Amino acid sequence: MALKPALLTLLTLPALIAGLAYFLRSWPRASHALACAAAVAVALVARSSPPGLSGDLIGRPLLFDQPARQAFLITLAAVAASNLALAIYPQTSLFAPVSLVLPSLVGLALSLDNLTLACLFLLIAAVLLVMAWGAGPRPRGHLQYLVAMCIGALILAYSASLIDEAPKVPNRFGSIGFEVGAGLLLALLPFGFWETNLSRDSDPLTASLAGLGLKPAVITIIWRFSSRYPWLGGGLLPQILQAAVFVTLGYAMLRAATAPNTRIFVGAAAQGQFALVLLTLLPALGASALLPLTSQWLLARIPAVLLLALTASAMRPGGKLPARLLFVFGVLALLGLPGTPLFPVYFAGLLTLRGQSALLLPLFALCAGSAIGAGQLLLRMNSSPPTATGAEAYGPEGSGEQEATTAALVGAVVLAAIVLYLGLQPARLVAYLS
Repeated sequence: MALKPALLTLLTLPALIAGLAYFLRSWPRASHALACAAAVAVALVARSSPPGLSGDLIGRPLLFDQPARQAFLITLAAVAASNLALAIYPQTSLFAPVSLVLPSLVGLALSLDNLTLACLFLLIAAVLLVMAWGAGPRPRGHLQYLVAMCIGALILAYSASLIDEAPKVPNRFGSIGFEVGAGLLLALLPFGFWETNLSRDSDPLTASLAGLGLKPAVITIIWRFSSRYPWLGGGLLPQILQAAVFVTLGYAMLRAATAPNTRIFVGAAAQGQFALVLLTLLPALGASALLPLTSQWLLARIPAVLLLALTASAMRPGGKLPARLLFVFGVLALLGLPGTPLFPVYFAGLLTLRGQSALLLPLFALCAGSAIGAGQLLLRMNSSPPTATGAEAYGPEGSGEQEATTAALVGAVVLAAIVLYLGLQPARLVAYLS
C-alpha cells in the first residue's frame, strides 16, 4: 500500500530523529543503532510514497521528482550502512545525529527549484559533516575540505545568479563559474587532494560519508541544470569535466600506489573509483539516458567503500590474518570483483559507454594503482612488529587497541556479508531505487 506523506514532513523526518540521537550520544552504540534504524524506516516510507510529491518551503515550491528521490535514497543508504558499522565499531562523536541531518538537507536541496538555495543547503551539510568527524590529531584535512566546499558552493551560487538573468542566452562567466564550482564540489579541481588528506586526518569510516552521501546530490544538481540549460551542458563542460576526471584519477592512483598507511590508501582508492562514476555522467549531461546507471553505480559503491574503510581501522602492523584477508576483499570489491555489487554496474558501463567514453583505460588504472598500493601495504604490515604507532593506532576514544581491532573486525565481517549478499542479488539495488 502506497503512503502519501507530506513532502516537507518526509524530508525533515531524519533531522527530527537526529535530536533523539544527539541525546543518546553518551551511549554511542545506541545512538548509531537509532540512526541506522531511522534511515531504514525513512527510506521505506520514501520508496512506498507515490512519485511526484510536492509541497512548499517558506513560499517556495518543492518537487520530489525521480532524480531527487534517488539521490535521497542513496544518501539514506549511506547513512544506514555507516551507522550500522559504527554500532559495532562505535565512536564517541556527533556522527550519528549529523548523519541523519544530511539526508534532510540533500532532499531539500534537490527538491527546491533554485540552484542558489540548493548550494546553500549543500554548504550547510558540508559544515555539519566537518563537525561530525571530530578534530583528531590533525585537523588540516578537515579545513581543506571545508574551504573547498565553501568556495565551490559560493562560486556555483554566483554562477546561478548570472544564469538566472537570461536563462536562454549563453553566459560565458556563468558557464565558467558553473564548471569551477562543480569541479570543487566534486573534488576534481585541483586534483581533489583534500579528499585523501581528509581520510588521513580522520577516521576513514566517518569521512567516507562525504563522498557517499553528499556527492550524489552534486551530481544530480549538475545533471538537472545541464538539462534545463542546453547551452550549459552542450558547451565545453563535458570536455572540461572529462579532462579533470582523468587528471584526478591519475593523481589518486599515484597516491594510492605510494600510500604510507591504510588511511591514505582508502581515501585515494575511493576518490579514484568515484572518478569512474563521473565518466558515466558525462554522456548523460543534458539527457536522462544514463542517469539510472549512474544512480546504481553510486548506490553499489556504498558497501564496498565502507568495507574498505572499516578494514583500514582493523589493520595493524603484524596483526591478524583475518584483517588482511578482509582488507584484500575490500579492495577487490571496490575494483568490481564478480559476486560484488560493483561488478554489474562496471559491466553495464563498459557496454553502455563503448565508443562514447574511454572507461576501460581508467578502470585498468584504478586496478593497477589499487593493487600496487594494497600489495605494498600488506608487505609493510607483515614485516612490521606487532605494535601500532602513529595514524594506524588511532582508535575510538576510550577504547583499548585490542578491543577496537576486534570490534572493527566484527563490523568488517558484517559489511563483507552485505557486500556478498548484494553482489549475488544485484536486482536488489535496482529494486531499491525503482
